[in-house]
Order: sequence, then C-alpha cells, then structure tokens
Amino acid sequence: MTARSRVAFASGAAGLVGATLLLSGRFDGSVALALLFAWGARVAVDASLVDAGPILASGATQRLAQQASFAPAWALVIATGVLRAGTSGLADLRGVNGIAGLAVARGDALSVVGAWCALAAGALAIASRGSNGIETAAPSGSGARVMPPVSLRRLDAGGALAQAGLLATLFFGPQIAEATDVVWWAAGVAALAVVAWEGRRLTFRHAPAVAAALGAAGLALVLIGGSP
Repeated sequence: MTARSRVAFASGAAGLVGATLLLSGRFDGSVALALLFAWGARVAVDASLVDAGPILASGATQRLAQQASFAPAWALVIATGVLRAGTSGLADLRGVNGIAGLAVARGDALSVVGAWCALAAGALAIASRGSNGIETAAPSGSGARVMPPVSLRRLDAGGALAQAGLLATLFFGPQIAEATDVVWWAAGVAALAVVAWEGRRLTFRHAPAVAAALGAAGLALVLIGGSP
C-alpha cells in the first residue's frame, strides 16, 4: 500500500468515525455533514485501490466515477428530508420525527409519496455499487477472484451502514426515548443493509439517472404537499 493509499484509507476511517458520532448523537451536526463523512468513507475504499495494480485499479476507477454520478441524487434526497422536517440539524430532525410521526407515513398524501420517492432514491444510491472483488479468467474454465484487503471491505461496509443510518434519520428514525423507538431504527437500517448487500449482484447502468429522477420527484411532491 502506497503513501497515497494510506492517506485515503485514514481519511475514510476518520469520516466513518465522524459519521458514526454524528448519527449516534454524540455531537451536534447537520445532515449534509453526516452525508459528507459517510460518503467519504465509501469513496476512500476505491481511492485506496487506484494504484493497487491494473486489475483492482480498473474497477476502483469505475466505482469512483459511479459514486460521483450519484451526487445529484444525494443532494435531492437531503433537500427533501430537510424540507419536510424543517431543519437540517440531526438532533432537531430526530425530534421532529418523534413529534410529527414517521415521514414515510404521516402528513399530506403528496408529501408522503415524496418521502417514499426520496427514500427509494437513497436506497438505490446505496445499493448501486459494484463488488470490490474482480473476476479473472483461470485455466480449465475455473474462475479466480482478486479481493482487496479486509480492512477496505470493512470500511466500505461501515460507510454503507452510515448512509443507511442517515436515511433512517431523515425519514423514519425518531428520537430514541423508549425501547419501541429502537425498532424503527433497527428494522430500517437492517432492511437498507440487505438492499445494499443484494444490490452488489445487480448491474443497472442507468441507476444514477433513475435515483436523481426519484429524488427530484420526491422534492417536488414535498414542495407541493408541505411539511407534516
């Protein structure tokens, strides 16, 4: 691992720690800052592989471009959640969800549909990511797989979970005041984690455009329907 790869990995690890602290409520911060930290953790994985040899580097370069192509979708998702809640602060947003009810179930019908569209856009952005391993040809019709270090795969999984936690905060994660409030967080993050895991097996070339369209539709519907 070169010095540049080490810097990329350290930056991603720091971003994951920052996202975890913000999402857990240990520090106050905005939704945009949490997204930046979580996104940085996922990008750092591929940034650490761009000089790891031609096999891994080719896939890493493609995934970096793919992550960048989801930027409009994430911006629209964040805007939809913030507009619906009326706040960009993570702590305040959880409080709003606790009072007004789940963003995907309460409020004007158009606003609820908009929240679901934004949630779907975020889930698609999390799931649409190629596997870190690269399939290679091998003798006698067998197959081989070149895998990156375990630390990078764990960092990528942590970044995906942080993004799932951010979506949960935006759309169905209330302030945890009772034991029952944990159910929404656990079930929602687990469902998004399954989507992210299974999504690695799918190849959808137009995923960034579809996610951006869903995000735009969600924002428009929330603008029309208003906050709960």
